[in-house]
Amino acid sequence: MNKFRRIIAGVSAFALTASLAGCSSEEAAVTETTTEAITVEINTETLASEDAATMDDVTNLLPDVELENKNIKWFSFYDPFNASTSGNTKALSLELFERKYGGSIEYIPTTWNNRFTDLSTNLLGGTGIDFIAGGDLDSFPKGIPNGQFDSYDQYVDFDSELWSSVKDLNDKFELKGSHYLIATQATAGEVVIYNKQTIEANGFEDPAELLERGEWTWTAFKQMLTDYVDVDAEQYGLDGWFNEKPLMLTCGVSPVDLKDGQLVSNLFDERLEKVMNFMYELNQYGLVLDKNLFNWNVHPEFIGEGKELFYICGIYTLEGAPDIWTVSYGNPDDVMFVPMPKADGADAYYLPAGLDAYMLCKGAQNPEGVARFMECIIAASYDENAIEIAEKKLREDYGWTDEMIEMRNKVNTLTAENPMYSIHTGCPTDLYNILDSGEYGIRAAFYGNDWPSVRESLTEAVDVLIDEFNASLENV
Repeated sequence: MNKFRRIIAGVSAFALTASLAGCSSEEAAVTETTTEAITVEINTETLASEDAATMDDVTNLLPDVELENKNIKWFSFYDPFNASTSGNTKALSLELFERKYGGSIEYIPTTWNNRFTDLSTNLLGGTGIDFIAGGDLDSFPKGIPNGQFDSYDQYVDFDSELWSSVKDLNDKFELKGSHYLIATQATAGEVVIYNKQTIEANGFEDPAELLERGEWTWTAFKQMLTDYVDVDAEQYGLDGWFNEKPLMLTCGVSPVDLKDGQLVSNLFDERLEKVMNFMYELNQYGLVLDKNLFNWNVHPEFIGEGKELFYICGIYTLEGAPDIWTVSYGNPDDVMFVPMPKADGADAYYLPAGLDAYMLCKGAQNPEGVARFMECIIAASYDENAIEIAEKKLREDYGWTDEMIEMRNKVNTLTAENPMYSIHTGCPTDLYNILDSGEYGIRAAFYGNDWPSVRESLTEAVDVLIDEFNASLENV
């Protein structure tokens, strides 16, 4: 363990500010209550005096600079950093920022529905907003040629101990040789939730055991659905609002990607064709819950009732009061989850990932302060003692079993090895609408449209729109 990890592991009675991994902008649009982050923390006022020296060691890992401006402005529809009346306590990252730099965060609120309009108004008005959340990838990369965001490269040192730990992650989002998306941590995305009683009652092998042997694959996933589904007997297969993207990403490639700092199309990649054919088969064999039978609603409670086999969702759905999530999924001793299944023949698990990330706004009044705060977030994210505290909260407050906690750690580890993101969510609107549609895009297979036909219908338009976007980068 290097110096950074040794010292940060010694901090006690703090807790972690972790990304709400996997909660996409699509899901937020459905619930309008989504947040990109949850705060699992303990107020530092409870710290014992003997911990102060260790805290000093942690802050000593941060750059020794004097901030001329100690305040940074955060624009969002939620505030995960400051203590509030909504129940969250002050983030460890903010505690570090205060202690090292005397810094503070000013929260400038908006709403989910108005966030883009309000952002433009503030940028045009020169109010000096410093940073926004970027983990949903709904502003990147389209916000760069639009002149909404600036590169942060001049404010950080990727050779330093803190930044080198996340350099590879940041390089995934490099655009024209510069970094605009400030990535501080990759986190677990969507998982497959199931009820062990249903698995046992149907004579299936537990997916967790298949995972342990490296046999949790598309084939195993599909075979269990095939053996289980019987609509006449009210036995439904795969449920969830947005199953397509997490399944698609398990192939190891997304429809469009960044390569050499520009957008490229992967529509003819054989891996993408393979996963689209797989999802088409799930539809054709009736293995996906027909929401039309239920007024276009999902039914996670069917999992707890033994009437449904799998539910794909962000792991956050289980991170709450047990009297809420057990209503859907069942008794805590019976509820379990595994990562998305691995593509048959793949060399590794390529898993949909959440992202703790931020973007530096054009005209920011304190970009240096934002960079220093980002380093505080990185330090907080890697606090091993904080992870232990987070696990205690999962166990005592959320009702998780040790088995669930162990699986969560395994999913995090697997995800960090090959985190998968789909850049199309942050592409210009016309390109996004084509790629994300049920008729033409990544959802088409789940609606019974074969991939070769879909690809033929959209390739020309996608290529034109990609060329237009890349041309717009010439003025960046």
